[in-house]
Amino acid sequence: MTNGGAAQVAGIEEGDIILKVGDVPVNTSPELQEQVSKYRPGDKINVTINRNGKEKILAVVLKNKNGNVDIVKKDPKAIVSLLGASFEEISDQEKAKLNLSNGVKIKKMDGGILRSSGIREGFIITNIDKKAIKTTEDLENALSNKRGGVLVEGMYPNGIRAYYGFGI
Repeated sequence: MTNGGAAQVAGIEEGDIILKVGDVPVNTSPELQEQVSKYRPGDKINVTINRNGKEKILAVVLKNKNGNVDIVKKDPKAIVSLLGASFEEISDQEKAKLNLSNGVKIKKMDGGILRSSGIREGFIITNIDKKAIKTTEDLENALSNKRGGVLVEGMYPNGIRAYYGFGI
């Protein structure tokens, strides 16, 4: 927990179990992050916690990474870090083999949003929110000012098309 952060200021303590954000139940860290990502710094949300076997609802005023309620513009490189992957442009040979006109391949994955969403290493991202992705820069630009749900379309090297959604 961040010292002086929104959770601490609202009265959330170490050991509390977060059950709901608003009216939506959360069971995992990615679910918690997804629900919180739907709000902006300065928004007040009710968080239901379990403390020592008792449910309690706390009002939390969200803060940004700087500890205030200003909107912070996302750094494109930070977005890629949040995704938890490194990328490479696909070769003309791969494009021809898979009958693709564009795409960026996931070269290596660590923990992050993509892995949590079920995407596997080697996946070729062809579109984000219906926008064609041709370069890693396209990928960064498509996500740098994005808020909320993201639709990722693409294909695996074996030719299987796949669609994934996640929140940022």
